[in-house]
Amino acid sequence: MREIEIEWHPLGITVTARLFETQNRNLGDLLWGALPYNALQNHALVSGHHLYHLVPLVDLIHTPAQQKVDRTLSPDGTLFLSQLQHLAIKYGPLSEYIPAAPVGCVIPEHLPRLREAGRACWNATVGSKDVVEVRVRRSGEEAPDYRLPWPDVALPAEVDALVARIRRETEAIWIAPPTEIVRLHAGDIASRAGSYDQYFSTLVFLNGETRPLGYCALNGLVRLCTNDNISLATLCEMTPAFIRTPAEFLGYVGLETLWQFTQETLRLLPALESKAQYLASIGALALYANVLNTWNLQYFPWRHGVDYPAAEPRAVRA
Repeated sequence: MREIEIEWHPLGITVTARLFETQNRNLGDLLWGALPYNALQNHALVSGHHLYHLVPLVDLIHTPAQQKVDRTLSPDGTLFLSQLQHLAIKYGPLSEYIPAAPVGCVIPEHLPRLREAGRACWNATVGSKDVVEVRVRRSGEEAPDYRLPWPDVALPAEVDALVARIRRETEAIWIAPPTEIVRLHAGDIASRAGSYDQYFSTLVFLNGETRPLGYCALNGLVRLCTNDNISLATLCEMTPAFIRTPAEFLGYVGLETLWQFTQETLRLLPALESKAQYLASIGALALYANVLNTWNLQYFPWRHGVDYPAAEPRAVRA
């Protein structure tokens, strides 16, 4: 029986979960092999009582699940892994029925703790903006070393230098908020993006572009890289069409580091000699973009949601 501990710091709440032995064993094996790790904890903003965070494991993006279920019908405490590189935990009623891959479940006696953590994370997301760090480790593991794992791939010198810079920046903002995101959400925007001297619309568009750039475009390219029918040449030809325009817009609104990394990555595509090198390069940029998205979701002023109450109570399946 494989047990893991999930700790929320500084909330002081820890729960134990057990990984399933048969259901989606392939994904459970990936998670077990990635332990220990830490991440910024996010709370679902649409689906309901759901926690999720980025798992620093690129293999999750392209590894198919063996079985998916309607998460609204799953028991509270169920753990899910997704190709968005997320570990998600249901702690109460959900409305999102989109199938997900269950890999484990919080032990029943710790469900009250889980619900307490869920409510605290919701309050941090909507109100206080306090940073909640999630730490995931094998049960009984003492003094774990939380570091981001990176694939060991030999790269051309200039590509290697760029990937190293992207990785260092990702590590710097993994738990600490990026300066550019903090400035954006304070209205400190060099380009003065935001019509008629307001920047709320800029934050909306920032949110709308950052999420699909990482989840759809870059993660999609990572997934396509593992397809034997797609050549390195085809991947390199496709890449600018997927990522240049959104990254350039995000550079304009304030994510200048992302735009710079994207430009350099595109410039160096002809230097790549294998799909393994492509995966290392685009995979690094994808994780960086997805971390920016987690921080943008953390700081977005979701408190305005109180101005848009549901017209009538909506039933959700517990």
